[in-house]
Amino acid sequence: MSHPSPRRVLPGAVGCAALVLIAVTLEVLGGSAANSPVPAWAEDLLPISWPQAARVLWWLVVAAAALGYRLSMHRLGIRQRPLVVALSVAPFVAFAAGIGLSADWATWH
Repeated sequence: MSHPSPRRVLPGAVGCAALVLIAVTLEVLGGSAANSPVPAWAEDLLPISWPQAARVLWWLVVAAAALGYRLSMHRLGIRQRPLVVALSVAPFVAFAAGIGLSADWATWH
């Protein structure tokens, strides 16, 4: 099986990984500032202050990015066990579901 050139796949993999890391960082930052004064500009930036539907969609996009990263690794010839792929994507889907169901555990504060 021929694998595509790393030059074609690597930017997507890096972009997907960056999106996941940025999303987790923003959620942690938002949670740490949830009970303290936050500048008005930060409320638009931090997903924790977004409407519920937007947050659910955001975390589903993050889950898709996590899956995209794993698929990119596979395309680069780095095989992934299906269980590893599922365990790396499922937490983001579960978090989106928790937000959608208004679960207490789906917030950082």
